[in-house]
Amino acid sequence: MSQQRTALETAAAHGSVSYGDLPAQRLRAILLGEEPRQGELSRVFQALSETPLYRLATLAKEIGVPLDALNARFIGLFGVALEDAQQWKHGGH
Repeated sequence: MSQQRTALETAAAHGSVSYGDLPAQRLRAILLGEEPRQGELSRVFQALSETPLYRLATLAKEIGVPLDALNARFIGLFGVALEDAQQWKHGGH
């Protein structure tokens, strides 16, 4: 029987698709306040914008922050709210 990935691991996997590797623990560190290194911003954006909001709520719990704090961190990094950055919105692509 295979073990399910955590929401953090799933998001990190999304972030590793197009722009290079984004380990789950590195994503966690960035979301908790570490400054992204060169090339990591695009990975973090992909990770969170391609993860549905309900999974981001789970991810926030996994890393010990409220979803509002995760959203504030995302706004700080990208200037847009998580909900507005979502790739899989109703009526979207």
